[in-house]
Amino acid sequence: MSKPILLDELSHPQIQRLVDGGMDMVMLPVGAVEQHSLHLPLNVDFLIAQEIARAASALTGVPVLPALPYGHSSNHRGFHGNYSLRPETFQKIVEEMGDWMHADGFRKVLFVNGNLPNQFPIQSAIANIGSKHADMKLKSLNWWDINAEMRNWFSTDESFGRCHANVAETSLMLHLRADLVDMSKTYPMPGKGVRPFWHYPHSMVSRDGHQGDPSKATAEMGKKMFDLAVTSLAQQVTASLTESAPDLGR
Repeated sequence: MSKPILLDELSHPQIQRLVDGGMDMVMLPVGAVEQHSLHLPLNVDFLIAQEIARAASALTGVPVLPALPYGHSSNHRGFHGNYSLRPETFQKIVEEMGDWMHADGFRKVLFVNGNLPNQFPIQSAIANIGSKHADMKLKSLNWWDINAEMRNWFSTDESFGRCHANVAETSLMLHLRADLVDMSKTYPMPGKGVRPFWHYPHSMVSRDGHQGDPSKATAEMGKKMFDLAVTSLAQQVTASLTESAPDLGR
């Protein structure tokens, strides 16, 4: 395929034909609207997740919903530009989306996540959705966990044990939306290899809101890793369409 299947661009009869034709999987990108230091916009988390999911849709034919932009970002309090949901509010939204996806006939749901703190309420939502709809298969996947190479790259630079608005996110944004990136405002944060015992708000471990060293980011690296993420995700999604529960030999 050459184009993603965007559910919001279809009519309801088209969606019914899609499901009736055997497509029972859907992807929902989730992110956050939160500060990303001096050099990046607020849309980083949902934009990266959305674009990876859409590109994977173009390769697999699995439809993708519009990204859920608002997530759980309360740890960024102290900086302007954060529009966060409480974890229980975010969890409830995900659960209700699960009900509606089930009602439409989708039985496999992949949440493509772009904001680290989202993963905890999403997993709680998955537990509740699965209890309510036993015929659904559900998974949440952070884009940086798509494969081992992505994970290693994402954590290459860090400060105080965190990666935020770092070389990885900045490189991806240079590839996706270079017009929104101001590299003149990047600099390395101190604290590499230092891991405090307690979890502190970002304003206590970052002067301007980032961790790591975004000054080393390049569009070329962003494209390379974006393509790797999309290809790997598409392979996993394709395999998941026909996956059966493990045979326990009973």
